[in-house]
Amino acid sequence: MAPLQRRPMQHIDRRELYTSLETRVQYLQSFLDFSSRDIESLITGAKYIRALIPAVVNIVYKKLLQYDITARAFETRSTSYEGPVDLNLSETSPQIMHRKMFLRGYLNKLCSDPSKMEFWEYLDKVGMMHVGQGRAHPLHVEYVHIGATLSFVQDILTEAILSHPKMRMDRKIGLVKAISKVIWIQNDLFAKWYVRDGDEFTDEDIVPEIEPEGYLHGRKILHDGSESENEIEEAAMAAGSCPFKELATSPSGNGMPLRQKTSLDKAPQKDGDHSPEPENIRGTSITNGENVSCGRKTVSGE
Repeated sequence: MAPLQRRPMQHIDRRELYTSLETRVQYLQSFLDFSSRDIESLITGAKYIRALIPAVVNIVYKKLLQYDITARAFETRSTSYEGPVDLNLSETSPQIMHRKMFLRGYLNKLCSDPSKMEFWEYLDKVGMMHVGQGRAHPLHVEYVHIGATLSFVQDILTEAILSHPKMRMDRKIGLVKAISKVIWIQNDLFAKWYVRDGDEFTDEDIVPEIEPEGYLHGRKILHDGSESENEIEEAAMAAGSCPFKELATSPSGNGMPLRQKTSLDKAPQKDGDHSPEPENIRGTSITNGENVSCGRKTVSGE
């Protein structure tokens, strides 16, 4: 029997991993096999993820307000502050409503085009902003809470997707795999701002540009959050609204998708996949963002 052919070993420049965001993202995509298959799953699944956003935002902030150490960040802008926390802080408090607005925008950004470097630049900037850089009013959230929150979001989405009554199992699996890879790359783009690996390559003179939240390179790239939850869901269901059309890859064969139209861009929907609105998420009935019931808990819509 002939020996199995082994793939040639790829060279990864260590310095580039810590000095070039594009190189780092391309390496992560290659390592995780983030390919056109994942892009195709995101194309067909974006409408389902968008429909989940109002419920996910409410569930996440209910969780963050269960612990004083995570709740204090909304008052003191730091999870390391050891003083007392306002026990009256609730999901309807002004600062929480403000943060919900940006989480909605962030989750909508995850439903945009990951073949564009701007997508990953913004995810990297989100990491930077949580270590006190790039903001006029610094925010410091310790990494333990970041990792836990990302895992919590992934868990919510995985359960909601796999329990969706109108998706074929192969599509569910594909979407879960694709969104999980995006979340884990986001996890790395948080971690890179906390760990000291590669410090020997860091240019100490670089000062991050201070921009308003939701901006990148002076341009607003997030929704301002003023749209209602109904509008978010209606936009997701509108014909031709899929944000993953005409995706691109670098020609270097590193796993980045090629700029091309897929057969799914205008393909007729099959197998009952006509409705992006899931019937439940953690025992949740999504009714236009109102009176969302989460298992034994009840979360009122914004």
